[in-house]
Amino acid sequence: MSFKRILLAAAAASVLVVGFVPMAHAARLDAAVCIERHDHPGPEGRVRDLVEAPKVDRLQGWIAKHPKLAARAEAAAAVGDTITIQTYVHVIRRDLTVEGGNIPDRWIRNQMTVLNRSFSGATGGAATGFQFELAGTTRTTNAKWFTVFATGTDKAMKSALKVGGLDTLNIYTANLGHNLLGWAYLAQDAEQVGALDGVVVHYQSLPGGNFEIYSEGDTATHEVGHWLDLFHTFDGGCRRGDFVDDTAPEASPAFDCPVGRDTCAAAGLDPITNFMDYSQDSCMFEFTPGQAVRMQQAWTAFRA
Repeated sequence: MSFKRILLAAAAASVLVVGFVPMAHAARLDAAVCIERHDHPGPEGRVRDLVEAPKVDRLQGWIAKHPKLAARAEAAAAVGDTITIQTYVHVIRRDLTVEGGNIPDRWIRNQMTVLNRSFSGATGGAATGFQFELAGTTRTTNAKWFTVFATGTDKAMKSALKVGGLDTLNIYTANLGHNLLGWAYLAQDAEQVGALDGVVVHYQSLPGGNFEIYSEGDTATHEVGHWLDLFHTFDGGCRRGDFVDDTAPEASPAFDCPVGRDTCAAAGLDPITNFMDYSQDSCMFEFTPGQAVRMQQAWTAFRA
């Protein structure tokens, strides 16, 4: 059992000892609801990202047009075929101090370890068939780029630094505004957005940072999930869902680690341990087999 799962089991046990009354009073929503996620910030006022699920999932259209390729990708996920993604980390800094964004190399190495453990299933979830190899690190001193406020404002930075094509992962660390932890573009939008494609994370969210419950490296895991075309577990609310059959429906994002949370009438507790929810880093430890299949199919459709 992974360390995260041990901690979660302990948390569940403590809930049972203290009593289950708070959970009994939790609201159950049996219809899709529109909840603006920024109205419900987590501790320290932070939210994971600004990624929005599209109204039309282009991956579903690709699967319908290419059933053999989709089946082949699904089979690859089932047998554990491994795809190695070349990864470049671009450190944006205000100055040469850690507080100014000049993070140590060990933070980057530890972040790569977190990605590989998370996507391999070593933390307790499904093996997705993806691994990440650090191909290079750049360090850029630019005070204007260091404080990035929202998607789109990073175009100059990415245009100057991005390496490789659609199959190369570029991760940018910077000081994000609006209390954001990170953002990314979906695989199905990668060709359209061009240089903007990639993952941006707050430099303090890497292992070693000072965001406490958000400094175990799972912001990058979450954003790379988007980069491989996963939606949030709560996207679409209780009815539409995230286009993955084995993630339980969830009406709204979960913060902290609310063991036993259940916001939809359909079977299954909210997937608070899933990397694509908004739980704190110590709470999330898994992708599902269905998410692994979706990532493999999206890779074939949009990145391979």
